[in-house]
Amino acid sequence: MKKAQVSPQAGSNVAVFVLLLGLFLAIYVLLLPPEDREALLYNNSVSENEDIENQKNIYVLEQSPGILRPVDDDQIIHKIDSINLYSKEEPKIKDLASSLYLEKSLFSQTKRNIIFEIDDLDNLETVNLIFIANENKGNLIIELNNIIVYDSKVSGLTNILLPKELLQESNNLEFSVSSPGLNIFGKNRYSLSSIKLRESYQLTNTRESRNILLSEQETGNAELTFFLYCNIPQQGTRLMIFFNNEEVKNEIISCSTVERTIDIESEHIENGRNIITFQIDKGDYIFSEIKLKVDTELKGSINYKFSLTEEDFDSILSEDRRAKLFMEFNDDERKKATISINGKEFSLDTNDIDYERDISRLIKEGNNFIKITPLEEFNIDLLRITLE
Repeated sequence: MKKAQVSPQAGSNVAVFVLLLGLFLAIYVLLLPPEDREALLYNNSVSENEDIENQKNIYVLEQSPGILRPVDDDQIIHKIDSINLYSKEEPKIKDLASSLYLEKSLFSQTKRNIIFEIDDLDNLETVNLIFIANENKGNLIIELNNIIVYDSKVSGLTNILLPKELLQESNNLEFSVSSPGLNIFGKNRYSLSSIKLRESYQLTNTRESRNILLSEQETGNAELTFFLYCNIPQQGTRLMIFFNNEEVKNEIISCSTVERTIDIESEHIENGRNIITFQIDKGDYIFSEIKLKVDTELKGSINYKFSLTEEDFDSILSEDRRAKLFMEFNDDERKKATISINGKEFSLDTNDIDYERDISRLIKEGNNFIKITPLEEFNIDLLRITLE
């Protein structure tokens, strides 16, 4: 019986297949992302790498203190721009003509037209036409934008209220006199002088706000002070003051110019942007020398607490880790401050945009405290304590 033989061609095909398979796998591995390729070749997953990275750095404190200001006492004072609140009428007088002569007979007529503009229709309250009738016979007829608004006999000083609903941005006043009627030889006439227009506008600015930026130094209660002046004496005006939309004052005010004080509890105060709003219901008042005095720690220091577990502290004692203080600033101006960690002080004096210091010997197991007292005004964008 003959043994089966494998043909040379079949062996060659298997070799080619194995070669192509190996080449495909090599290309596949090369095209993998680096982290996947490393995980495949070295049996090291991405999650394991992340765990190692997380174990390397531990953030025990991270804050953004913002602006720090040195202060001489226990208050930081913010000066606020004056506020003018009002709800009042403001008249505006326009000279239309120095004189007008009008007449009408059976066969002839003299009319006069005057064009005038209204500057602010939205806030317009009233418009009065004022003139002196020196000579009068018959009725004086006045048309506003082709509609008769007056038809009567007048003499001397005359004040006519023009209908507000007929007024436009550009207006036409037409003056004429009535017919003498059946008196075919008669003539009616008027001689007018000092023709003026009195426009009354309602000006309103009864609510106005100011923004104040408070730092993390300003952690206590506040005191708002201001002086009040009356431009127009007004009885029974109500003043309301809001701090971050919380009403802190609501009273009927008088025109005395004494300094007024309002206490604001710390619970209404926010780190960063705060809004003070003044509001009245009528009158014309100026609020000046407005100041917000905010309580702060001694010399404007800021304080933070952070804690270390027994395990983390042991890793520092064994020198497996180091505790690092890192600060990032927003400019390269000089920054000067005294920093205290658990009562142990050192100085900050740098022009750099960041600062780093090893504080391993200053910290302890459990609660730790860091205090920064500025000696010059500067800004800390980021404050971080890390175990590395």
